[in-house]
Amino acid sequence: MTVSVCGFALREKKVHLEKIKICNFRNYSPSEVELSPRLNILCGKNGQGKTNFLEAIAFLTLGRSFRTRRDEDLIKAGEKEFYLKGKFRSSEEDLILEVGNDLSRVVVKVNGLPYKSKRELFGRVRTVIFTPDDLQIIKGGPEKRREFLDLYLAQAYPDYRQIYLRFYRALYQRNALLKKLREGRRDLNELEVWTNRMVEEGSRVVLYRRQTMEEIGASLNHYHQLMSNEQETLHCLYKGSGSLPDTLDLTAIQEGFWRSLRRRSDDERRRGYTLVGPHRDDLQIQMNQRWELRVYGSQGQQRTAALALKLAMVDLIEKTQGKAPLLLLDDVFSEFDSDRKQELLRLLTVGTQTVISTTELKTTAALAGPLKLFSVASGVISAE
Repeated sequence: MTVSVCGFALREKKVHLEKIKICNFRNYSPSEVELSPRLNILCGKNGQGKTNFLEAIAFLTLGRSFRTRRDEDLIKAGEKEFYLKGKFRSSEEDLILEVGNDLSRVVVKVNGLPYKSKRELFGRVRTVIFTPDDLQIIKGGPEKRREFLDLYLAQAYPDYRQIYLRFYRALYQRNALLKKLREGRRDLNELEVWTNRMVEEGSRVVLYRRQTMEEIGASLNHYHQLMSNEQETLHCLYKGSGSLPDTLDLTAIQEGFWRSLRRRSDDERRRGYTLVGPHRDDLQIQMNQRWELRVYGSQGQQRTAALALKLAMVDLIEKTQGKAPLLLLDDVFSEFDSDRKQELLRLLTVGTQTVISTTELKTTAALAGPLKLFSVASGVISAE
């Protein structure tokens, strides 16, 4: 449930991280930190551990880092393992998540019960993250925009994650068979089997993605307009590869997928991989319904758009799951002009539990409402 405060949504149902224990994660020695259920500010110079703290929260809730694929990179220098434990609260239940890695094995527990894989952490506490690298969602290649969509759709719609994984398994098998065909080894019956599976699951991936862009369109533009002082509008279009129709009809998407595959059949066999499908789709992000932001936007405008996309995903997850997710904002104020900073501050005074890292303590002075301020220096975090 949400109520309105000065035109902003105040979320009454949410999950929040009450306490986190960090041991030998990045530059942190064993520490335990209690957080505010609303707003938390991490302040310190660059390179002191602010981002590492956000990364620890994200690792607990997503089962992976947003900075590296190698768990060994997360272990403090000179140590042999790391360990994280978080206690989460909501109106319905308490939840304790634990994860550790000593390079020989991963330990995962949920409310004290052991699990074999970090994947078991994903989706238990939804989390939206903004980092300076998210500028690549706007200015980077199509794969960055697909990764963005897939991460948050998997949190908003639990079924999506399994559909997405089945699609990529079928794609992998199909590409292996296309490579064999290119090398002169023929197995057309098996190719047909995996093509059918790829089209079935891939069409559902496209449908979910298109529905999501329809769903978040108004919210996305709303947030961008607020942060641009009503000077700019933002629209995001899903661009399918091949001749996939612009529709929310699953049958029509499947038929378009098949047409595109037939049209590119000879090219695929010659190249040895699949040329059409959701693994090659993209988002077109436009400012003022005219300019492609990736090409014509300033860095500040691109950064605003990336943040608006993340805030729109907060709304989507709350709508589909009934609870607002955690919101982690790393160095969010840098490169924003003063007007955009003030509008962002207004957005952050109500809503979900938020953890912000910044070097600009004076910027946060205008924040109202309950908040908790922490200083971070050399891997030591202290409440002010």
